[in-house]
Amino acid sequence: MIAVQSNVQAVRLAAFKPATRPLRQSGLRVRVATKAKTVRVSAVMAPTMPGKSSGSDLPPMWGPNAENVAPWRKNLDLKGWGAEMRSLEKELKGQQDETDVKHLKGVLLFSNVCYFAGLALAGVCNPMQGNFIAAFLLSTGIFARWTMVGHHVSHGGYNQQQNGKKFHRKTFAKGFMARCVDWLDWMLPEAWDVEHNNLHHYKLGEEGDPDLVERNLNSLRVNKTMPMVAKYAQVAGLMAIWKWYYYAPNTLKEMYSAQIKRGKTNAQFAHVTQPFDTLPGEPNTLQFVFKRMFQGNYKPLLAVLPILLPFAFFHFVLVPLPFYLIGGPAMGNTALATMMAAEVITNIHSFIAIATNHAGNDLYRFETEVLPKTDEFYLRAVISSVNFRTAHTTPDIKSEGKPAGPIGNLNDFMHGWLNYQIEHHMFPDMSMLSYQKAMPRVKEACERYGIPYVQESVWIRLKKTADIMVGNADMLQWERGD
Repeated sequence: MIAVQSNVQAVRLAAFKPATRPLRQSGLRVRVATKAKTVRVSAVMAPTMPGKSSGSDLPPMWGPNAENVAPWRKNLDLKGWGAEMRSLEKELKGQQDETDVKHLKGVLLFSNVCYFAGLALAGVCNPMQGNFIAAFLLSTGIFARWTMVGHHVSHGGYNQQQNGKKFHRKTFAKGFMARCVDWLDWMLPEAWDVEHNNLHHYKLGEEGDPDLVERNLNSLRVNKTMPMVAKYAQVAGLMAIWKWYYYAPNTLKEMYSAQIKRGKTNAQFAHVTQPFDTLPGEPNTLQFVFKRMFQGNYKPLLAVLPILLPFAFFHFVLVPLPFYLIGGPAMGNTALATMMAAEVITNIHSFIAIATNHAGNDLYRFETEVLPKTDEFYLRAVISSVNFRTAHTTPDIKSEGKPAGPIGNLNDFMHGWLNYQIEHHMFPDMSMLSYQKAMPRVKEACERYGIPYVQESVWIRLKKTADIMVGNADMLQWERGD
């Protein structure tokens, strides 16, 4: 029985078979595929006491035997709901085919159209004079390449449906040249694979979740001397810089930690050390990197610079350079200003679509761990995530058999397809089209079983996320009975 195993984390990693090889490449210890398949079945079948979290000594957390819990939890038939969700996942994955890859290619094409249209206008649309058309187009292209293409491909959402390996998680953006061609951004794709695809998704809302907003912003939340208006201003400033300030260094720190663990049994990583000596639970940021630099410790800076420089050099040097050569300083300066404005806009856009997914006073965080593919794993994906407006809730004209029409697809595109966050965390390795199909069925099942399914405007969620960040609100606590 998995519930009595001492090393819960090893089981959790082994239970997710599609992630094994890329995680090994990034230094994260996982089990071999044949073993992983056995463990995954065991994880699904792992027997637990009614209402008890797998592997925990807590009293019942749901069901008629649960005490001092929210009413919806006492009436919850988690086993029945979990069986429906597992059946839905199997059904939707069985429907995925080349149509899903065609849709992905369409998203990629629209992303490229936005980006290259922005490039064509970069020398004439001057943001310093209030013309942000080129900057917005460039920003949208960069945003789409990350949130829709790089994100879903790296999860393995298109591994089985394509002819060839172009959109396979084992090869996409892995290595320097592939990174430059497939997905050049501030983050190292291999580091993103560890931090996001594994730790965030399989420790969602737990202390092991590197993106747990309430914990990461704790110093700001508990600061009693800073005026509240200054706290909100700091959050606004973070929105404009968060990709290179937080995401790039923090994903890199998690990759090093994974490699160090791997080095205990693999000589390839035995020499790896952690350059980022942050405190436990403390996020790694560029502020920390420069703090160490001024203290005479250059290891953090030397570790993060090779990751940041490729995108910075391309974005702020190679792209503006032809405009300087063709049109002189005036056109070159306009192009450079456009690239800088695009960077700020895409940071803000991605922050609104991403950072708001798991924060708010109506979402849960957890002190206990949970095994992948168990009923409670699916449940936590719902109650610790939020959906925004989706194609299903957008007035539209849909063709027969299509999950969305043009307006719905545009809505999903501008949300980075992250408006299906509940379904994405339940079924991380599915295609974007599958999330459109899954959303109304998951929502209906949650309503039928009395499970809170939060769906609100992204602007409302931005306010709720900011409230958590500054300490004006608190997350719900699962173990407390909320």
